[in-house]
Amino acid sequence: MKIVNLLITLIAVLLFISGCNTQVSKEKNKVEDISRHSVFNLDAETIKNLEKGIIKGTPLRLDNDTKMSDVERVWGKPNEHFDHEDNQTYGYTIENQHFIINEEMKEIYSIQVELDYSKDEILEIMGKPTEPGNIFIYEKENYSIQFEKFHNKWRLILSKK
Repeated sequence: MKIVNLLITLIAVLLFISGCNTQVSKEKNKVEDISRHSVFNLDAETIKNLEKGIIKGTPLRLDNDTKMSDVERVWGKPNEHFDHEDNQTYGYTIENQHFIINEEMKEIYSIQVELDYSKDEILEIMGKPTEPGNIFIYEKENYSIQFEKFHNKWRLILSKK
């Protein structure tokens, strides 16, 4: 009899624990909690930073006088460099995520980040774009946040106005 009571109690506890685990996993499946990259992901805090010209989780910022030398101190020399006379383009692949930095006259004016998000996920996270179309543009006070599809991936482009 004691064994039967012990088994019933054990089964009740296991059912309770598995019910708790189901609730937690449902909550984690919300779009705003999707983390696909270990460097940069879209979430509420990231969006606030983008509106200020900051790429959260990186040394990349447009809100101050960040130079390529500042980025190189953190990430080292770029994997790619394209010289277009006054314009320079630098490419980094950090933890399987691709970043492109555009510089003109030694001033960073645009940053691009490759993302593994779908169109629907981007729209759900970012909301309705300022300008409708296949390119999603969100105009902020000093910056433009844009999403474009390149090949099979979406790319975030943050640029100064």
